[in-house]
Amino acid sequence: GGKLMHRSEEDYLKAIYEISVNTESNLVKSVDVAETLGFTVQSVNEKIKRLDSKGYVNFIPYKGVELTKKGLEESIRMVRAHRIWEVFLMEKLGYSWHEVHEEAEDLEHAASDKLIERIYNLIGRPKYCGHGNPIPSFDGKIENIYKKSLFEFDLGSNFILKRVFDNKKLLIDLNKKDIKINDEFNVLSKNDKVIIIVKNNIEYTITNNQSKMLFGD
Repeated sequence: GGKLMHRSEEDYLKAIYEISVNTESNLVKSVDVAETLGFTVQSVNEKIKRLDSKGYVNFIPYKGVELTKKGLEESIRMVRAHRIWEVFLMEKLGYSWHEVHEEAEDLEHAASDKLIERIYNLIGRPKYCGHGNPIPSFDGKIENIYKKSLFEFDLGSNFILKRVFDNKKLLIDLNKKDIKINDEFNVLSKNDKVIIIVKNNIEYTITNNQSKMLFGD
């Protein structure tokens, strides 16, 4: 059927959803949305007011924004489509994890729910995308999201990489180091600049900044 939303509005809903999942809070600050999407707070607030008038969010001045039931359903639909496309591109078409984001951004808006569901079945109904983010199933189940960053792991502890921020520079760097989801490491040393982790007797130096973008078990 016809789309009632503009693509940019869908991107806003998705950003609000992802921030609320990461911060474990239903209320999301405009400034965080602005930072995520790279817009000014003023233009974000204008867009959020429009989404409010359409019933997708509740905008509470000076406090933040929260998704309504309708907004949550729509954002989950977009997030699901995005992550399913990412898995498809990586598994079936040989894309690397730093290449899939832009393609999936376009495809998620172009595909019908029926097509998304067929691709989902084709790729074996994965629970997570290639970056380790949960893919909401069509019956509304969402797997555990890994929240503990490498930065928070103690010296000497084991770290299994389960999720990475979809940050291009980070992903390219991890590629060069040959670090992948589900790799197991031991935390060898920590200081105020870097964390050194070890896998198969090979040491990897991760900056503290990067270590806050890697999550594990």
